[in-house]
Amino acid sequence: MSPIVWLGAAVFQLFNSISLGGWLAGYGPTTDGDWAGRYWAMEIGLIVWAWGLLGNMFHDDDLREIRRAADRKQRAEAEKSGKPVEGVDKVYMIPKNGLFQYVLYAHYFCEWVEWAGFCMIGGWKCGPARTFLVNEITTMLPRALQGKRWYEAKFGKEKVGSRKAVIPGLV
Repeated sequence: MSPIVWLGAAVFQLFNSISLGGWLAGYGPTTDGDWAGRYWAMEIGLIVWAWGLLGNMFHDDDLREIRRAADRKQRAEAEKSGKPVEGVDKVYMIPKNGLFQYVLYAHYFCEWVEWAGFCMIGGWKCGPARTFLVNEITTMLPRALQGKRWYEAKFGKEKVGSRKAVIPGLV
């Protein structure tokens, strides 16, 4: 990984954590009166956030399992042939579990759901969370659309089928 990419990610995470922490610690609602009448939105937001987080973890793990299975298979074949394993060749497959039945980038969708839930918890006036959600969608949506074109070129439109890029039934 390029040091510039690593540095950019570290700086982004630093600014994001400072802005969210600042909002939650003092710039957002701080008293019981500020939060009054918002308990239902917070509870529903927490449920939405948790489902998004669990979905994101499930779908990310499903993608990693494709690579882990390929690693196990290539290492077993190398062991049978007596050759040392220096690296594992990348294997590309269309994931099929969970929301991957309907979209190619289910982990993106679940992350958006997760952050929408966080926005509900913090309140729609929580600028840092809202900005983060909008930034995620505007950066990830074009990648998902380009990724769908890549899947169609790599595997064919027949194999991709009716799967959308990122939002089930829509996009």
